[in-house]
Amino acid sequence: MRSAADLRRRWLETVPLLTSRTGMFARGGKEMETLARTLMGDLCFVDERDRDHEEIIQGLGDRFGKLGVYGPFAKMFGSERDYAAEVVSVYAEHFHRLGYLDIDRRLEQAEWETLLTGVRDRFEERDVRRSEVVAAYGPPSLVVDGRVLCYASDDWVFFDSWTESRQEYVPGEGRYERVSDPDPLIRSVRVPSADFDGGLILTLYGKVLRWGPGWWVRRPGVRASEATRVIAAQLRAVEARDPSQR
Repeated sequence: MRSAADLRRRWLETVPLLTSRTGMFARGGKEMETLARTLMGDLCFVDERDRDHEEIIQGLGDRFGKLGVYGPFAKMFGSERDYAAEVVSVYAEHFHRLGYLDIDRRLEQAEWETLLTGVRDRFEERDVRRSEVVAAYGPPSLVVDGRVLCYASDDWVFFDSWTESRQEYVPGEGRYERVSDPDPLIRSVRVPSADFDGGLILTLYGKVLRWGPGWWVRRPGVRASEATRVIAAQLRAVEARDPSQR
């Protein structure tokens, strides 16, 4: 029979695989949440760190709500999408703090302050690609499933990219193949905050994914001109008078 040390070693080997190969372990955010939470609980149990685990779980509940880390993502962008990478990125921060996950890079204080100071102006309501994040801030501390870039200091910032694969015909071969954008757009940025909404920055792409192309009518953004705000108000007034919209 294998010892507790053998189990611990096996669990520690699993942690980095969760971040690099999420699809091998879970089909979506709900499954990933169960797996990551259980794995963290098992490691903390073996190491007699029950209090650390309880504090982490309590903190996640306070920030993300009763549906767990998965809940706010599903509510914002739709339950039909896969949020395994986003979910495990949140747990990765805590795995690292507990000493169970190594990262490639830790930002110096000056780098961290530069990132936080300029991130909202650089990303909110703008279209930005993943390569532009790396060009601006250097290589990430951790990449989750190839699409969530994590930058770590005492806290973490997450850049969530998103692309939906599509089928394209392959000329001369008589078949279709699934393709996706090799340099996807950033959908959202998550910065340290007491709650999910307070720490979420939506790019232009993210706002379209969240509310559709007409997002600016109901929610004129920070970059909206006065003329745009006037037009949006007029459209809302027309909609309010339309019985079919009630």
